Amino acid sequence: MNNSRKRARAHSITAAVVVLTTAGLLAGCAPSDSTTSSTDVSSFDWKNYSGEKLSILMSEHPLSDAVLDHVSDFEEKTGIDVDIETLTESDYMVKILTELQSGAAGYDVFMTSQPMNYQYAAAGWMEDLQPWVDDDTQTAPDYDFDDFFPSLIEAERWDTTEFDGAGEGGLWAIPANEEGYALFYRKDILEANGVAVPQTIDELIAAAQKLDGTEFDGKTISGFVSRGDKTYPTLNPFSTFAGAYGVQDITDGKATLNSKAGNEAVTKWIELMRTAPEAASTYTWYEAQQDFLAGNSAFYIDADHMAPDFEKEGSGIAGKVGYALPPEGPKGRASSMWVWSLGMNAASTHKGAAWQFIQWATSKELLTDSIANGNLNPTRVSVAESPELSAATEGWGDYNEVWKKTLTDYAEWPYAPSASWTTVGDIWATAIQSALLDKASVKDALDGAATKIDAAIE
Repeated sequence: MNNSRKRARAHSITAAVVVLTTAGLLAGCAPSDSTTSSTDVSSFDWKNYSGEKLSILMSEHPLSDAVLDHVSDFEEKTGIDVDIETLTESDYMVKILTELQSGAAGYDVFMTSQPMNYQYAAAGWMEDLQPWVDDDTQTAPDYDFDDFFPSLIEAERWDTTEFDGAGEGGLWAIPANEEGYALFYRKDILEANGVAVPQTIDELIAAAQKLDGTEFDGKTISGFVSRGDKTYPTLNPFSTFAGAYGVQDITDGKATLNSKAGNEAVTKWIELMRTAPEAASTYTWYEAQQDFLAGNSAFYIDADHMAPDFEKEGSGIAGKVGYALPPEGPKGRASSMWVWSLGMNAASTHKGAAWQFIQWATSKELLTDSIANGNLNPTRVSVAESPELSAATEGWGDYNEVWKKTLTDYAEWPYAPSASWTTVGDIWATAIQSALLDKASVKDALDGAATKIDAAIE
C-alpha cells in the first residue's frame, strides 16, 4: 500500500466558495493536449495497466475513508500504484479547480458533483465516461452499470448547452454517494408538546413557531435550524421550498427567481428561519448540523446523508430523530440532489488506469464495504437493498424508506445547468440572506438578484 493522506486546516466553506466562484469567472483556458497511456487493449483485464501510477484528489468524506481503507486491494488487484490526497471540503474544491484550470494532469481522478461538472465539462476539463462504459475491453464484465439508480446517472449527464441539456449528452462522472434533502425532527420534543409530524410547509412553519422558545430537557430550544449563509450550497435545503412552489431560476436565458412563485417560496422560508437561532443566517451545513446534534432545535432540513452522525454511538440525539419527506407546497414535494461522484481529468496521461480505479471505487463490492465507513446513501440499487445497509441502519426508524422515496420520487437537480451556475447560486443565496437579515424586502432582494444574474450570464 503506497497511499498518502494529507490533511489541511479547515477553512470556512464560505471562503472556499467565494474563491471557487471567482476562479470560475476567470476560467476559460482549455487543458493542454491530453496524452493517454496505452489504452489499445484487446480485452478487459484488471492487470492491463499494471505498473502505472495514479494520483487521486478527494474531499474528506466517508467515501474517501472507505477508499483509503481498501485501496491496497485495488493496488494488489491491478498492479497500479495509487496516491490519494484528501483535503477538507473547502480546500479540496479550491485545489481541484486550480489544478484543472491550469490544464495540468496532476490528478487523474477526483471527487466531483453536478454543479462542479457543469463548470469543468463546459471548459473541457473532464473526460466523457460514456465511451469507457460502452467499451467491453475497458469495462469489467460484472461492473453492472444498469445497477445505478437511473435518476443519479441522469444527473451526471449534460450536453454542455447553457441553461439546457440536463440529463442528455456526455456522462461526466460516476455516482458514489447521493444526498437528498429531508425533514428531520425530534420525536421526543414533538411528543412532549403534542405536535404532529408536519406534512406541508404551512404545517411545518406553524409547528416550528409553536415549539420555538419552549423548554425541553433543560434547554430553551429553537423551532428550526438550517443553513443561511450567502453561498450557493444554502440553496440545497431551500430547494425543498423552491421546488414546492415551482420556482425556476432561469427561463429562456433570463433570471426568473423573482417571479411570484419565487417571492412566495422565499417569504415562507424566511418565516420558518425566523424560528432558527439568530446566527443561522451565517450557518453552513456544518454549523446547522452541530446545532441539531447539540439538541438545540426541533426541526432541521438538510441532506439525509447526515443521519449517521445523528445516530452514531455517543450522539446525544441517537434514537430520538424522526425522518420525514420534505414538506409539501402548492406544487407538491421537492428535493435537490447532491451527487458525490468520481470524474476523470481530461488531461490525464493514465486514462485506462484511471477508468479502472473509478470502476473499482464505484463497484458493488466497494460501495457495500463503504457502508461500514458511513458512506450512506448508496448509489446502486443492489447496495441500497443489501442486508449490510439494513443492519447498519437498524433502529433508525423511517430512515431507509424516506431516503429511497425521496431519491426515487422527488430528488433532482432543480436548477438550470450552466458553467456559471455557482455565480447564479451565490447571488440568489445572498439575496435570501439579505431578506432574512431585513436588509431588503423579499421583493427588492430578489429583483436586485435577478438584475445581477442577468448581467453575469449575458
